[in-house]
Amino acid sequence: MPDSRKRILIVAGEASADRYGARLVEKLIQLRGAHNLHFYGTGGDEMQRAGVELLCHIRDLAHIGVREALANLRTYYQTFRRITNDALRHPPSLAVLLDFAEFNLRLAKKMKRMGVPVIYYISPQIWAWRSGRLKTIRKYVDKMLVILPFEEEYYRRRGMEVEFVGHPLLEELTPLPDRDDFMARLGLDPGRKTVAILAGSRRKEIDYILPVLLRASRLILEQLPAQFLISVAPTIDVEHVAGLTQRVLNEGSDRVHFHVVSESARAILAGSDFGFVKSGTCSLEAALVGTPFLITYKISPFSWCIGSLLIHAPMKGLVNLIAGEEIVPELLQGKAKPQELARVCLKFLRDPQAKSAMQSRLADIRQRLGSRVASEAAAMAVSAYL
Repeated sequence: MPDSRKRILIVAGEASADRYGARLVEKLIQLRGAHNLHFYGTGGDEMQRAGVELLCHIRDLAHIGVREALANLRTYYQTFRRITNDALRHPPSLAVLLDFAEFNLRLAKKMKRMGVPVIYYISPQIWAWRSGRLKTIRKYVDKMLVILPFEEEYYRRRGMEVEFVGHPLLEELTPLPDRDDFMARLGLDPGRKTVAILAGSRRKEIDYILPVLLRASRLILEQLPAQFLISVAPTIDVEHVAGLTQRVLNEGSDRVHFHVVSESARAILAGSDFGFVKSGTCSLEAALVGTPFLITYKISPFSWCIGSLLIHAPMKGLVNLIAGEEIVPELLQGKAKPQELARVCLKFLRDPQAKSAMQSRLADIRQRLGSRVASEAAAMAVSAYL
């Protein structure tokens, strides 16, 4: 008996898009019924649990930088061919593409030429770099669903069908754990200054960023008592982060103050006095929690050089871009030195007024993101194409 369900191709390439894609699938199932829809594509554990048939897992796709991506071209190519060949045999009713621009814009072109409608959820940051991709988006994407407030006007002024659906992170704003309970569960001292270390959700970026943050943390320990929570994203093996931490810290007596934990990033940030946060979605998550932090990033010099030639935004951090000014310090690449990272962190750990001032400005970010439930609004928009 032939399968009468509508086939929806959904493609995500990294951890946050996996979360957002999973929620979108769940909302679509609520709207249209599981018996009417079949989801397949690329994603991670959360999309798989939501019912997506994975043709490739994001752990094989999530790479950073030009050099790192080039080293994995074969995987990208094989995945692209598998998706397009499948679409030729069994055309999907709709393609929903989440971020992952280098892959998904090529896929949008292929799908559109096959007559498949294309919805792009979570815009490539063309307002920051490679604005020439707008021509491709306008030609091959039927509708953009954007999650940052300024993106809607950007696309509308350029003739695109666009809708601001709100930011999916707002859906995760469940009550934060009590700090004392959180500390007790981890066996930590609630009276000791606590610093969160969020080095990313990809192995390569962790390899570049985490050692620098660990060395900065040691400098902090030389000046005041503190403890450090090293966050492990769901896409990363705990053993890898623990092993890297051990190699950097060696057998120093201060190792007892470093803790590798798999708690949620929000819980870790809420239990901390300050955060070292990798540039990207997690910086916006930190802003919504309200813990003071700095934004950092580090990659291979070659990849950074190429990226710097392409990026035109005056600031890199999403929080600062939304605010329109630098409210969170950005220490990126050459500026991401242990001494400077430690200096900024110590300023906020020692100065209650500086901490309060940043928290006040972070509170405004949530207001700017609006009150829409992103996955519900996105599901309604997608459903209209089915």
